[in-house]
Amino acid sequence: MSDSSQLLRRTEKLRALVDPSHAEHRRAETERMASLGTLAAGVAHEINNPLSYVLGSLEVGLRELSDLRELLRGTGPSEELEHISDAVAALDSAREGAERVRHIVRDLMDFSRAGAGSGEAVDIEAILDATIRVAWNEIRHRARLVKRYAGLPLVCGEEARLGQVFLNLIMNAAQAIEGEPADNEIVISTRREEGSAVIEVSDTGSGIREAQLPRVFEPFYTTKPAGSGVGVGLAICRGIVTELGGEISVSSEPRRGTTFRVVLPFAPEDSAARRAVAEPPPEAEPARSRILVVDDEPLLGQTLLYAFKGRHDVSICTSGRDALARLQQDAHFDLVLCDLMMPDVSGAAVYESVQQTHPELIDRFVFMTGGAFTERAREFLEQHRGAQLEKPFNINDVERILRQITASAAPLPAPSR
Repeated sequence: MSDSSQLLRRTEKLRALVDPSHAEHRRAETERMASLGTLAAGVAHEINNPLSYVLGSLEVGLRELSDLRELLRGTGPSEELEHISDAVAALDSAREGAERVRHIVRDLMDFSRAGAGSGEAVDIEAILDATIRVAWNEIRHRARLVKRYAGLPLVCGEEARLGQVFLNLIMNAAQAIEGEPADNEIVISTRREEGSAVIEVSDTGSGIREAQLPRVFEPFYTTKPAGSGVGVGLAICRGIVTELGGEISVSSEPRRGTTFRVVLPFAPEDSAARRAVAEPPPEAEPARSRILVVDDEPLLGQTLLYAFKGRHDVSICTSGRDALARLQQDAHFDLVLCDLMMPDVSGAAVYESVQQTHPELIDRFVFMTGGAFTERAREFLEQHRGAQLEKPFNINDVERILRQITASAAPLPAPSR
């Protein structure tokens, strides 16, 4: 913990001792944040379910069209190949957009629960460059971009989540600017400071009034005009940066511009060295397997059925009750993908029944969850030591889990005849 964070906590304790009303205010704020967290978890869960089969269907469509294009290449009419290539490009753009939604929803889930930050070693300047490319269309119509990089070592973080932080800050900077692009600047700079990496995003925009500055990181507080923002972006940014062991702050002056400052710890040298090791070769595809999908979203099961057509045998149950009935008749599955939150019989109840009736399936049981927002579901996941897939996942995630389980689980008994 940094000296400034320790000082802030000590100050809070002293204020609570000398000012009981401050302590009461903090309790009320904690309760409000807990309520917001429950709301965020529920919203994220409802988005994750359809987003799972949207992403999966896009992956299936991309794969099928790409295979068709390769089959026709050199034999089919060039006009047909061009149409197929356009369709592949359109689906790929849709997939990228869905992936962005995926990261946003995961950040919303992180906002709803406390968690440990990642210790991954990442290149922060490469993340900034990738984020700039995403935001470039918004930047170039509003301001000149100035990059001042110091050539920083790797920092502790996570690429996707830090990308979301800086995309939010850069988009906010661009949207705060009015007037001609030639008259305005967005400056993105990096430097070392007391053993940490400092990243600043500055703009020459409208600025923020002094009275508003203390509240800019509060959930659902926004300085934008009505209808232009909901006020969760900066709150999520603060949550991500804090979880990664960093700090975020803001300084601003009306009509002069705003600077957001992010401080992140450098990665230990050993983790940086591990990151530099070459990636292992891709693993071989697992042998044909039987997969049972238990989820009250029928389209998710259909997506997995299409994705594994011709490679694996997929059976679908759309409720926990149906799954229990199916397993009474046939329990010879190499992998069971089970939703956690279902309206009739929950995934936890299915698992507990399977423990009694088919213990050989326990090591092959994987929970799919778009968010555990009931107390019982959260407690169950905390105690569960088996594999989990957080929605929205992609087809590669399922194949990875299948490889791991078929390689490590005990052999299934021969099916009864």
